[in-house]
Amino acid sequence: MNFRYARHTNDLNKIKKFYTEIVGLEKLGNFENHENYDGIFLGFPNQDWNLEFTTSNDKTQRKFDEDDIFVFYLNSEYEIDAIKNRIIKHQIPIEKSKNPYWNENGIQISDPDDYKIIFTLKNIPLISDDELTKEITERNIKTWNDLLKLVKKLPYGRNENRFDFSLVLKENKGTCSSKHAFLSKIAELNSLKNVKLILGMFKMNSQNNPKLKRILERENLEYIPEAHCYLSVNNLKLDLTNTNSNFSNIENDIITEIEIKPEQVNQYKVDYHKKFLTDWLENENSKLTFEALWKIREECIKQLEE
Repeated sequence: MNFRYARHTNDLNKIKKFYTEIVGLEKLGNFENHENYDGIFLGFPNQDWNLEFTTSNDKTQRKFDEDDIFVFYLNSEYEIDAIKNRIIKHQIPIEKSKNPYWNENGIQISDPDDYKIIFTLKNIPLISDDELTKEITERNIKTWNDLLKLVKKLPYGRNENRFDFSLVLKENKGTCSSKHAFLSKIAELNSLKNVKLILGMFKMNSQNNPKLKRILERENLEYIPEAHCYLSVNNLKLDLTNTNSNFSNIENDIITEIEIKPEQVNQYKVDYHKKFLTDWLENENSKLTFEALWKIREECIKQLEE
């Protein structure tokens, strides 16, 4: 059985903006002038539910109370934090819920039609019987949320073998590539939906990485395009590279993004990064050679590891 919730609204554009930019839903389809109705479908691809919002010449006649709510279950505390950041960024008030349970276990806001929205946490168990998942559960890590907390706390460091995802646990360390590839693979093995591994190019500068100020000033560089891996979970960006990492630190410095497979954090990522830098040097008419820029970049990475 599939599920669709349909609701009439007076402002389809405001509703679309709210549910895509704040909640993170995707536009699945739309229609215009169908028996005097315009409408839009929102949700996630390949799911058995979606929301439909319609508008027409007839204005809405709302009949709801404070206990009529949409509840969105998120899979980790980091998703909750990302939603909070969006809410604050868009200056949306966080409300007190009529139901005391949601005040202790969720975040309530209102959509543009004043319907109540709750964001709350649902712990997803890791139940796959594959060897990689067993490595995790044998360490008494039973849920996706607990796994993310563990990985974020692990020290930053390059693993001995990029192809062995289990080394993140066995060596008790990892980089942006190995940590997020490992998590992406676990999500895949445990059938967690809407978890994507993202390879982004961002402007690595002294604002998002203050440790690099001396090197960049010495080389007279405003920034260096750097490849960085992170997760997109239900269209929320999560950076679990280290305890201080937060996607909001580089959000405004993203140049481009692509989705990759866990296995592509190896040679594919390196080749993609090198080609991007080669093209960037050419477009910038830089006097630096690729070899010189790569050497500076390696110096920066070593500085960040200290």
